[in-house]
Amino acid sequence: MSSSDATTSVPSASLTDAGFSAPAETDILAGVQADITAALGGNVNQALTTPQGQLAMSETAIIGDCLDQILAVFNGIDPRTASGRMQDAIGYIAFLTRNEGETRAAFEYRRQNSVAQYSVGANASVLGAILSIEGVTDAYVTDNPNGTSLLTGGITLDPHSLYVCYTGNNVDPAAVALAIIQRKSPGCGYTGSNSITIQDPAAVYNGNGPKYTVKYDTAIDTPIYFNVQIVNSNAVPSTALGQIQDALIAAFTDGTVTQPRQGSTILAARYYCAVGNIASWVQLEGITIGTTSAAGEQRIDLNLNQAPSISAANITLTLV
Repeated sequence: MSSSDATTSVPSASLTDAGFSAPAETDILAGVQADITAALGGNVNQALTTPQGQLAMSETAIIGDCLDQILAVFNGIDPRTASGRMQDAIGYIAFLTRNEGETRAAFEYRRQNSVAQYSVGANASVLGAILSIEGVTDAYVTDNPNGTSLLTGGITLDPHSLYVCYTGNNVDPAAVALAIIQRKSPGCGYTGSNSITIQDPAAVYNGNGPKYTVKYDTAIDTPIYFNVQIVNSNAVPSTALGQIQDALIAAFTDGTVTQPRQGSTILAARYYCAVGNIASWVQLEGITIGTTSAAGEQRIDLNLNQAPSISAANITLTLV
């Protein structure tokens, strides 16, 4: 808006260590009106319904939109706020691609947790490598450092073993095994119901690397059932169940804290807001959940090898 021989009353945007900051559109409008008044010699009617007022509003909208686009670019390079192609580009830096249908939040969850793949020897190192594999949507990694078997999260781990379990579709088992041997500490055993033999591809072996039989688990799909109880009234529409189903499915799969993970604890109370915010006719009495159609629990503790899923058919409504 400025040059060597012209000035403007429109406030400038700024780029500092704190980031990009744009002026409020009310301040932009005031600056544009001042510019128009100065250009026309003063004493200009400032009413927005006048021709000059309409010009001022249009110019303000153009400037505001330009600044919004610049702000979107800056937000797009921040992993915490990036979305769409900008988020995909951030993923590519870590050789990570978005799974089909994966939401912004779910992709960021995977990207954030996959960063540890660039380390070696920690469980998080293995987890990060597994989460970076194409088709993997969730995973859990733990180990048993003891000389005796250990029961944890519903799984009995063999002595001195590593346990890897993942959720996903069309995942290459060889990629899973390679990720494990490249990130685990040497000498540990494995616990798992699946096994695959893989050769260490390290260049130092010149194609004659040692072979290892790696064990792992694939998560068991575990449908979660919901029963929602609301107060019956004339305001409850015939579409109530469908709206509740849509709200719960959206919350369950949005990639935020309301999306349960493999081996996690699911609390029915986390979904109160999702249902309660549908409309004023929702007078929520309660929500119960379960792994069977009885759905009478307030809490579900999933085993490490259980991956929660949801479908409209498993969501029921009770009018009380």
